[in-house]
Amino acid sequence: MIESGAKRIATKASKALADVTAKSITIDVPHLVGRQNWVIEEALRIEESIKGIDNHIQELLHGNTSKGIKPHPYTELLYSFPFMSDNWACTLIGAIGDVERFNTYKEFKKYLGVSAENKQSGTSVKGTRMTFSGVRDARRVLFQMAMIIIAMKKQPSVFSSYYHRLVERKMNGKTAIGHMCGKIAKILYMILKTGQKYDPVKHAQATGIPWDSVYDKRTKNVNSEKFFQEALKLAGDSTSNDVELIETDVDIK
Repeated sequence: MIESGAKRIATKASKALADVTAKSITIDVPHLVGRQNWVIEEALRIEESIKGIDNHIQELLHGNTSKGIKPHPYTELLYSFPFMSDNWACTLIGAIGDVERFNTYKEFKKYLGVSAENKQSGTSVKGTRMTFSGVRDARRVLFQMAMIIIAMKKQPSVFSSYYHRLVERKMNGKTAIGHMCGKIAKILYMILKTGQKYDPVKHAQATGIPWDSVYDKRTKNVNSEKFFQEALKLAGDSTSNDVELIETDVDIK
């Protein structure tokens, strides 16, 4: 999780330095030459750091036979999921640790910050909302994953069908996304807890969506950055912290 976060920070720093370089590199002022050289050297150093972080993430997840490093035991299971990336997997593994410490999927969802909690005013309960007590980084990954699934309009999935069904029932879009995050967390818990890979037909039943062969076209590795901006447009001004959940007598499927 630290490696994944470090890469994002380093990438932002690299872009900032690139902007500075573009605006100052052609300015022929003697006292600025030293600063210009520093900017160039720092940009190159950050680029090398990003490559090093990428390599470290690869080793942590997928192992390195030449160094005797085995793949993480959760990597293969996570990559059986329809949508996954190295950054997501690294963040989730770092946040979850050992899944055996969670006795139920509800504990797991609460820890990741995608379960419902009551909104109270005095002694009155005024609906429910997504809990803010979970691991923020993991919650953001689930939120981004849900948004990207919706954004991939040409690749329908069980999860996008689940989302659209909730919206058709007049559920607020942000609320529906919150429910999607909860379903994704529940299925991730199931595959990690049982040690069994994602089964598209079996886990379609967990969402209550009838199976369709069109869902079998699964993406093994998602470039999460590629879809990030489109996902934000779909969410409007949504963030992972303002998605509200509707509490019902039965689990919505």
